[in-house]
Amino acid sequence: MKSLRIFAFGLLFAGVSLAQQSLQDSLNTVDPGQEFTKVATSIGQFLKLESGASGAGLAGAYTALAKGAAALAWNPAGIAFTAGPDMYISSQQLYAGISNNYMGVVYPLGSSNYFGFSTQYLNSGDMEVTTLDFPDGTGEQFQVMNVAVGVTFTRLLTDRLAVGVTTKWVREQIYRETASVLAFDIGSNFDLGIYGLTLGMAIQNFGGSTRFDGPDLNQEVDINSTLQGNPEVTTRLLTEDWPLPLVFRMGLLSDVIGGKSPWMSSSVHRLSVVADANDASDTPLRGAVGFEYAWNDMIFFRAGYKFNYEWVSSYDQYRVEYNSEYDLGEYFVDANGNSRWDWDDVNDNGLFDPDIDSYEDFTDGLRVKTGTVSRSAWESFYGDGKYPWRRISLGFGAKYNMYGTNLLFDYSYSNYGILGMVQQISLGLTF
Repeated sequence: MKSLRIFAFGLLFAGVSLAQQSLQDSLNTVDPGQEFTKVATSIGQFLKLESGASGAGLAGAYTALAKGAAALAWNPAGIAFTAGPDMYISSQQLYAGISNNYMGVVYPLGSSNYFGFSTQYLNSGDMEVTTLDFPDGTGEQFQVMNVAVGVTFTRLLTDRLAVGVTTKWVREQIYRETASVLAFDIGSNFDLGIYGLTLGMAIQNFGGSTRFDGPDLNQEVDINSTLQGNPEVTTRLLTEDWPLPLVFRMGLLSDVIGGKSPWMSSSVHRLSVVADANDASDTPLRGAVGFEYAWNDMIFFRAGYKFNYEWVSSYDQYRVEYNSEYDLGEYFVDANGNSRWDWDDVNDNGLFDPDIDSYEDFTDGLRVKTGTVSRSAWESFYGDGKYPWRRISLGFGAKYNMYGTNLLFDYSYSNYGILGMVQQISLGLTF
């Protein structure tokens, strides 16, 4: 038991250290008072999508609760909590005609070992090929196609601790250019044994970097344009390496009613409260909370809320000061953006000369900075209260036992604000 505690706390310490380092690496100061995150500095962004309606209905707060084949997309340790062979498939319709599809299969290997196989496929739909010569389109269509295929091995070390590892191959294709890389997911699920709490942790997309390559990077170059008749040389444009988005997940699960609850036991009702922290190498630290209510382990209702999934927009506030308060011979910019003078209005000595001033006179007030306001980007650019239900997710599930086979249906409805509503449907089979 002592060695188990040492292992669990060691894993927790390593995870927290990695999360802190990831957050530190993701924040850099480029301007005084402004934080800069490494958004759009990683490929494989589709790996961060919420694959599976059961987890999406909880707003992604699923690391500690994920079980069976659905867990392969969230925490590989979760597949250790399935009674038999399990399959889970999901289809998610995103914005702009993008679709994300997922399939996971789990097979127990004895009483303590579990094998899993998963695949995720994203397709952008048809888009027009445009070039400098044909900005309105060449008539040809292309697609963005991303795929990840993983193999998982999970072991139930004790009746309270499971650890799993996924090895996956990730491939992205844009038109005829492709990039591929090998990556790993490592996860754990630990029943803390106090107050019905379960701790789940996962490190996802741990791997190397990769670059895009393909036939469209070939370029014909004339190495000496001053000579006639010399052949053109075929060269290859070299793209830069891009890493995968390393993601650290930590989740906490508490059964308030039923399940492992120490407060209110019930064989019919279960109410679970979940909270997750999600720290990726290319985003600030994010979080989510949610709950799942289950009746007789047959009907499920889910809801969740995201935190810090918007970027912060800061802008200055000004007031207008009028003519009598300023020396009009000095340089200024008025409330309409009219300048008193610029570098074209100087004499031979480099000094401002009003006789050659090419700008209009100061008539409508100077803009004087009075403060700075920080607001979420959606509120800043699209108005207060326009998306009051953004970051909210809802879900529903139903399980039916038919001749010893459990049939599962899950549905989720997530509000992505300016990107619209995203729906996801999942089906499961447990034999």
